[in-house]
Amino acid sequence: MLEQSVSLTNSHECSCESIFTSLVEVLKKELIVYQELKEAIISEKMILKKPKLDEINHVNAVKENIILKARMLEEARGNILKKISRNLDINVNGIKLMQLAEYAGYEQRKEIEIIRNELTLISQEINALNEANKDLLNASMTNIKSSLDFINSIRSSQSVYLECGKMKSVEKNGIYLNKAG
Repeated sequence: MLEQSVSLTNSHECSCESIFTSLVEVLKKELIVYQELKEAIISEKMILKKPKLDEINHVNAVKENIILKARMLEEARGNILKKISRNLDINVNGIKLMQLAEYAGYEQRKEIEIIRNELTLISQEINALNEANKDLLNASMTNIKSSLDFINSIRSSQSVYLECGKMKSVEKNGIYLNKAG
């Protein structure tokens, strides 16, 4: 009787081991996709510094494709985690990757932990790069708005001169314009 339960346990462990192997493979693919995304964002930063519309459109299409891949892998990872939870008879709600990894073999657990740490690091790098790109775009938008405000003030029908002959100051000058006139 004891031998039957041991063989069932070994069978159960083998089943979970293959699922954990699938999880490791999906995590590795996610890491590759996130690396692609990071490289695309770095490329985007270079393009934003010297923008060309077709290059911006191309890098946006590349990023959208990478993000789609990442979402598909995220869904696959979620399905594998659910399968592991079902096999181990654990409630999947609120459970974290490393909690489930505790049920994996030592080598798989270590591999999952390493990949998770790499994913965390690359996610932080991607967030920092996105913030830098956002700052570049915001600075560009501010410059454009200031330039448009200045051009609109020049085109307005109001006189540019005061009664004494001096020039009126423009409320919003472009950043690179000199006030001396």
